This record gives sequence, structure tokens and C-alpha cells, in this order.
Amino acid sequence: MSIALTAATGVAIFNGIAAILQKIGADREDSATSLKIGMLLRLYMHWPYLVGASLDILSLVLTIVALQSLPLFVVQPIAAFSVAVTVFIEAWLLRRRVKGAAIASIGCILLGLVMLAIAGGPEHTPTLHTAVRWVLVVMPLVLAILGSLAVRLKGDRGAFTLAILGGIALGGTAIIGRALEFSPPYWQILMNPLIVALVANGILGILLFSIALQRHHASIINAIMISAETVSSALVGLTLLGDRPRHHLAFLAIGGMLTALIGTVLTVLYTSEITDTSEKILDLQR
Repeated sequence: MSIALTAATGVAIFNGIAAILQKIGADREDSATSLKIGMLLRLYMHWPYLVGASLDILSLVLTIVALQSLPLFVVQPIAAFSVAVTVFIEAWLLRRRVKGAAIASIGCILLGLVMLAIAGGPEHTPTLHTAVRWVLVVMPLVLAILGSLAVRLKGDRGAFTLAILGGIALGGTAIIGRALEFSPPYWQILMNPLIVALVANGILGILLFSIALQRHHASIINAIMISAETVSSALVGLTLLGDRPRHHLAFLAIGGMLTALIGTVLTVLYTSEITDTSEKILDLQR
């Protein structure tokens, strides 16, 4: 269990750093007006984005490691602490002081994570119903259709919708990671159609997230994306995958999840005046 908690903490740190690097890379391309994979290929030509995407892949691996022994409602809120990581990195790059209210909201996240760590116990790999398995396989296609419509929306509405859809897609990778069973011979896992869905969700989630980053600040987009990812995957884990808190600690699990999410939202509200990160970095480099 300690290995799983360490892996989940690594996800938070790497995702928080990745959001900043991907924001820098995404701003070097023209804002996308359609959902095309070619944009990702162009973004990979910029080293900040490439490093950020590599950290995302590492985070996915660590997420799967954590989910082999911990429920989604514990792992995902821990990963949500990446919001705080992003806020502190932006504050350092922009040379500005983090307000006391923002620090208090981050403390709220930490309190929620402690509650979840206490409430969450070891879990086994669930047995998926056939209908649930097919929903997971088809989900990337449905999200891609919705994303192709959302990319046409202008302003904050478009950016926030893309971030939400990206969060649900990345939440899908966590759900599938929770459902996958790793046993010898390990190569057989490659024959599982859920692997295709996992990769598709990951690529789609990163693409939607990257387009959203072109339209708004990294910390805010990351917070919206993480919130959507956390809520969607935790609910699926509790309702369909058999995730359960320790005996008589359901109230602590629910309270911890709500506390962590409230802290995430408050962190966004208290840091919403951030200026453009990538432009500031370029100024500092000059």
C-alpha cells in the first residue's frame, strides 16, 4: 500500500510540472479550431511540450501501479494535488507571492487527502460486466465526437468544456488501469481491447487538454481537468468497480473526497488573476 501511495504522489508532482511545460509548448502553435491529431505531432516538435507529455506517460504508468492496490476514490484525489504543484510553479516563474487564502485552500486539499488515505483500504482487481467493458471501449469515440463540437466554442466556455472532456478521457485511462489484471504471461495484456481504449483515451485526453491550454491559464485549466477526471473516475469506481472504503469509514471517504475537491476549486478561485505563463517565461529568458 505504501508503494501505491508513493506512486499516486508521484502522479501529482509529475502532472503539475507537465501542465506548465505543455502550456508553454501549446502556446507556440496557433490556436486549434478542429480536433486533429496533427496538432499533437506539431507540438511534440517543441521540447517543453515533449518533456511534459513524457511526464504524462510516466504519470499514467504510476497511476496504473497505484490502482493495482488502491481504489479510484483514493488515487484520483491524490493526483488532484497536481493543481497545487502547478500553482506554486507558476508563482515561482512569475515571481509572485502565493496568497494566504490560496495556501489555506491547498491545505484543504491536503486534509482531504489524509482523510482518504485513512479511509481507503487495499483493493483487488474487479471483474467487469460485459456491458461495462464495451462502454469503456466505445467511450473514446463518444468523447471525440463531443470534443470536435466543443473545439468550435469560443472563449472561456470552449476552454472549460474542452478541459472537462479531457478530464473525463484521462479519467477513462484510470478506470481502465483499475480494471486491468496483470498476471503471467504478461504479453497477453496486449490482446485485451481495453488496452486500445486506454491508449485512445490517453491521446484524446492530452489533445483536448492541450487545446484548452491554448485558450486559458495552465493552473485553471489543469484544475478543471483534474476535477472532472477525479469525480468521473471515482464515481465509476464506487458504482461499477466495487471500490469500497474501510469498514465504517464511508463518511470519512466521502468527506475526504469533497474536502479535496472543494480545496481544488478554491485554489482556482484564489489564483484566477494569473498572467500568461509562457509569455512571462519568454520575457525572463530575454
